[in-house]
Amino acid sequence: MFGRDEKRGRVRSAVTLTVSLTAVSLRAAAARAQGRLEPLANGDSAIESVLRDELRAAGAKLADVRCRLIFSDFRDIKGRQIQSTLDTLGQTGQTYFRGLVFYDGYGRTACDCRETIAFTSPGSRAVFLCTPQFLAMAHRDQGLVADLLIHEELHSLGLGENPPSSKAITAGVVARCGK
Repeated sequence: MFGRDEKRGRVRSAVTLTVSLTAVSLRAAAARAQGRLEPLANGDSAIESVLRDELRAAGAKLADVRCRLIFSDFRDIKGRQIQSTLDTLGQTGQTYFRGLVFYDGYGRTACDCRETIAFTSPGSRAVFLCTPQFLAMAHRDQGLVADLLIHEELHSLGLGENPPSSKAITAGVVARCGK
């Protein structure tokens, strides 16, 4: 059985997460109403703070040679190894990752699916975060969220989906980069 202080801490965490989600949702709605996209990670909101932590964690994973092998494991929609795309660009997985731009995707159709944490299109450096799901997952499993950001990097580099399935891509990242 939980002690009184532990119960208060859990309630406080749940309330903080709920307030953060509400604030993020309102800010995203206001930005969309004005027809503009604002990159995340430049301010002090809860989502931006969590995103900065997850970006650092993903960057640390990409520094490991075993994790970088993930770019040789998958092929883009034209059948080329993702690593060859990086080579053509003269970049590493780390340098390319630093060039991704993250946006709040709340309210976009892709975020209607509760399992969707983030999404992008093959070849796009814009990655959209489904902020409620992203924050909830970061609260539950920080290591997995960093892997999901690397998963989105693979899509940005041209990896399609189905095949391979989203679960297979994430499983490959976890196997190479750890959780």
